[in-house]
Amino acid sequence: MAVPIIGKMPRPRPAEARPPARGRREASAGGVVYRPREAEFALIKANGRWLFPKGNIEKGETPQATALREISEETGLLPDSLHLVGALPSIQYVFRWQGQLVFKTVHNFLVEHRGDGVFQPQLSEVEEARWFSAQEARRALSFKNSHETLEAAIGAVESLGVGS
Repeated sequence: MAVPIIGKMPRPRPAEARPPARGRREASAGGVVYRPREAEFALIKANGRWLFPKGNIEKGETPQATALREISEETGLLPDSLHLVGALPSIQYVFRWQGQLVFKTVHNFLVEHRGDGVFQPQLSEVEEARWFSAQEARRALSFKNSHETLEAAIGAVESLGVGS
């Protein structure tokens, strides 16, 4: 499925910047969900931090399918109410898990929610899910490396004339 790209995409890393063999690579997908009537954005709270819903890409699954599945699972929004609009900037970061470096890439997508917007979060992983205005989402978002993705989503939603 071809997905239009929204916002700036990260530049490819030069070959010499490859992670050492001691680390492992992981890929996740998720995204920024908005509801057009109110021009609001969904964030989830996990481990006390507000972020975008996301999860690991399963074998044989596309990033787009993962994003829709994970958003539905973590927020409780019905899968039929979620519609992929386009790709947003990915997020890359490194962390240590059980003594091993993990090089993570999160593929993000802008997703429109067409429905009543009632959350039923996956309580085993998510403490809360809530709609935020653009300004509130900017303040609430816990990770600095997610702000570029949020800004691209807000810009795309504004260019669609949502909420005006």
